[in-house]
Amino acid sequence: MQSIQSDQVIGNQYSPDDGFKTAARLHQSKYRAEILNVDYVDYGNRLTVADGRKLLNYYEGLNVHEILRQRYPKYSNKRDADMLRSEHIPFNFFAPLVNRPALAEQVLNNIISKRFYSPLRLEFEWAPKPAENYLDDNTSFDTYIEARDEHGKLTGIGIEVKYTERGYPIGRTEKKRVNDSNSLYWKVTRNSKAFNNNDTEVLAQNNLRQIWRNHLLGLSMIQAGKIDQFVLITIYPSGNRYIAESISRYQDLLTNEAKIGCLGVTFEDYFAGIEGDSDILKWKEYLENRYIVKP
Repeated sequence: MQSIQSDQVIGNQYSPDDGFKTAARLHQSKYRAEILNVDYVDYGNRLTVADGRKLLNYYEGLNVHEILRQRYPKYSNKRDADMLRSEHIPFNFFAPLVNRPALAEQVLNNIISKRFYSPLRLEFEWAPKPAENYLDDNTSFDTYIEARDEHGKLTGIGIEVKYTERGYPIGRTEKKRVNDSNSLYWKVTRNSKAFNNNDTEVLAQNNLRQIWRNHLLGLSMIQAGKIDQFVLITIYPSGNRYIAESISRYQDLLTNEAKIGCLGVTFEDYFAGIEGDSDILKWKEYLENRYIVKP
């Protein structure tokens, strides 16, 4: 690729970013400039449309591009050209596991302290259908895996990937459900027996609500008889202390038995558990270089 001009190497940054987002935007801007060696649009972390369409936001091997286009046949500028947004990350993290059962088992067994065997399915941006049988909203998992544990129990594993995200303001429809004690949110919460009886109202706070909804979607699948058990995994960079603290606060609201079904895993720990041949190690190196933000 042709080199870009020196005054465009890093690109514009965004002054309102908080501490970690500032570092992550700069890291992605440098990766674009120094590794991909392509130009930017608006901010240094944003690829041009032409380069986004070339799928430069994604790992080029291990069928990542093919699996991305199976799920999303059409181009999205937000997903495919913004290197800072998290929508593209599940494909770079988990698409190489598709049709590689030994690798998938290895990765799962590293991040969950139980033994799982041969995932039966691996889906991206997925929710069970029809929605009205579960939470009746648009909640979905960034990545969803089904596998059998050592006792043969069908286990749903919902994975959420966070990068620089924080909490989000509540929307009108969501607020209506949260304020209705008879909504599916609260019915699933009560029926699950997963929560301590005190302080459940804080589940609706901005820093906890996304975790709660994703957890509820998995719990609703148990209650509907679709799976035997469920594990929610939130994967995040260690530098995003907001997410780390939110996960810890959420776990404090769970019973001791339920806590094993709600985990936080750092990018660093996920990458550390990847082992394999030269192709797998090349992918691991890409992940580390692309997403680990050095202090």
